[in-house]
Amino acid sequence: MLVPSSFDPKSIQKPHLVTIGYSHYCELSRWALEHAGIDFEEIQYIPGYHGKFVGQLRRNKSDRSQSSYVGQESGVHGGRRKYAVPLVCLPGGRVLKDSWEVLEYALGETDQEWKTLFDQELGVSVRQLGYHYLLAPESKHLLNRMISSSSVYERILWLFINGKVIAGIQQLLAITPENVERSKETVRRIFESVGAAVTERGGTLSSDGSFGAMDIAFCSLAAYCVMPDNFGNGAVKMPGIDDFTPSFQTFIRECRETVAGQYIMNTYDQRRTAVI
Repeated sequence: MLVPSSFDPKSIQKPHLVTIGYSHYCELSRWALEHAGIDFEEIQYIPGYHGKFVGQLRRNKSDRSQSSYVGQESGVHGGRRKYAVPLVCLPGGRVLKDSWEVLEYALGETDQEWKTLFDQELGVSVRQLGYHYLLAPESKHLLNRMISSSSVYERILWLFINGKVIAGIQQLLAITPENVERSKETVRRIFESVGAAVTERGGTLSSDGSFGAMDIAFCSLAAYCVMPDNFGNGAVKMPGIDDFTPSFQTFIRECRETVAGQYIMNTYDQRRTAVI
């Protein structure tokens, strides 16, 4: 693909999911649509360039994301919600504003208590951890690999803008050693709570014992902490655990040994496929 994909939201015949391919919030939306058997087209952009197109799709303030956004970690105002991904454009003009609207559109009502915990604590902490390790000097080549399926134009552009984009991400996410340790503690606390719930409910987060929306939400948003196979279901090339620094490998192995971590690994192994 030579140039970035684009589309006219007024003329589409099926849902269009707009993403940064490796994002855990985008994975949540992708998995929800696939699990529901909804035919859709995914439009991926590299970080930084995505804002140009996403901002156009979110011209109306009513279409701005209501979810966690890059920058809330450092106290940046919510105007950045205009550039947040994912979003889904539906035939007829409706916009699903964020991961949670997509999840509810695909799979029905979500548990509000879990939703708040996952969106405002787990997802934010994992985002900070993930970028901390991805943007480390010895690991940032991994990000180049993760965007390798983007258009030729974007890959060339990335050569010129990656330094500025990376510095901006680090500032927006308030990535410091102290904040990274706090994020690890948040992940550990939430993994403990989820592990207890999964054990009590017979292997699921749903009160009725079925595999559902909150299972997909948790496994997607926590995936970077265990690095399961098949993240993205073929939509993105992800690094393996051995590609990361020893310190992140240690944390991943710690998470994998928990009940919640095993649940994520097993769920990706057994359920991360589209429903035919």
